[in-house]
Amino acid sequence: IDSSFKTSRGGEMSVVKVTFEGEVRRGRVEEVAYEAVVKVVNELVPDVQGLVLRYVDEDGDVCMLTEQTFDDFVDQCTGGSLRVTAAGQRGRRDRVCPGKIWRHLRGEVTPEVIAELMVTNAEVAAAMVERKAWKLDRVACWWPEKVRPVIAVVVESLRDIPEMTTCRARLEHVLDEDLAGLGQAVGDLAREFVVQSVEVQKRVAEALSVHLVPVIDRLRGGRRVVCDGCDERIWGGRMKC
Repeated sequence: IDSSFKTSRGGEMSVVKVTFEGEVRRGRVEEVAYEAVVKVVNELVPDVQGLVLRYVDEDGDVCMLTEQTFDDFVDQCTGGSLRVTAAGQRGRRDRVCPGKIWRHLRGEVTPEVIAELMVTNAEVAAAMVERKAWKLDRVACWWPEKVRPVIAVVVESLRDIPEMTTCRARLEHVLDEDLAGLGQAVGDLAREFVVQSVEVQKRVAEALSVHLVPVIDRLRGGRRVVCDGCDERIWGGRMKC
């Protein structure tokens, strides 16, 4: 690590430079720690949904900045500055009830229908995943034999999409670690999906949608439940959004 930096136990102030929409914003952290960097980035780039941070490693590859990659990120920084690139949707949008997404699945469920819903409702899906990450971890703990094949299929589907390399690697790590950290990994995938171009989103959606058809069919076979928020029918065991 560059001598200009101290560890999270040190007291030296360090400069954080955030590039967002072509504009560089500058802040400082009192300690070089992942939580401190994320906090100052949120202050420098407020009101952004699905915020994703990236950095460039020694090979020139663009990597996602997470708690697990933070040490590698610091190793790449020189000159006393922590440089990151931020991406996300500016401004807060009105929340869309997930039940309104499900009503589009009343008829025949096809990969094309699912892919279109994934692209048009990406932000809603990402927000749901973030709120329900703990449930994904619980499901992985209870039914690992059912979850593991699904994650393996997702990993294979993303193999030819370079924009999702970091997320795919994180999911592969989850598979190697007996599904530990699944909720966080899926959340990273959802956030990364949101900030991609529409063209990349379509490629990802098309790659995944064919494998989601049987999952959606199983959910549609559940009890008849009405959402408390939008009065639309929800399939599955979820009583409200």
